[in-house]
Amino acid sequence: MIRVGKDTVVSIRYIMRNSRGEVLENTISGPAATYLHGSSGILRSLQMQLEGLEAGERKQVLLLKKNENLEDDFTFDVLIEKIREALPQEIALGYPLTGVAMECGPGCVCFY
Repeated sequence: MIRVGKDTVVSIRYIMRNSRGEVLENTISGPAATYLHGSSGILRSLQMQLEGLEAGERKQVLLLKKNENLEDDFTFDVLIEKIREALPQEIALGYPLTGVAMECGPGCVCFY
């Protein structure tokens, strides 16, 4: 089984809360967020806390304002939805190539 690590494309669903427990973002029922692990697409400390997880695993991640130069502390309840090896083009670009299969036409290469 593939794990979250350098040069993997990771799709996550999450609930983001501030230090008062207020929900700021909730992607659990919506589209997953997808990023290239090891890139600058999301905070490095967030990526480090997800490293080694497998699809289907959940983890609570903390981002502390004192460590991240943020205006508040944040808690993320994360579900790892999908993981795959990044394509060479994605590694070169620094972000995942994504598409929706229903939007693809003949000769199109689709990703999730």
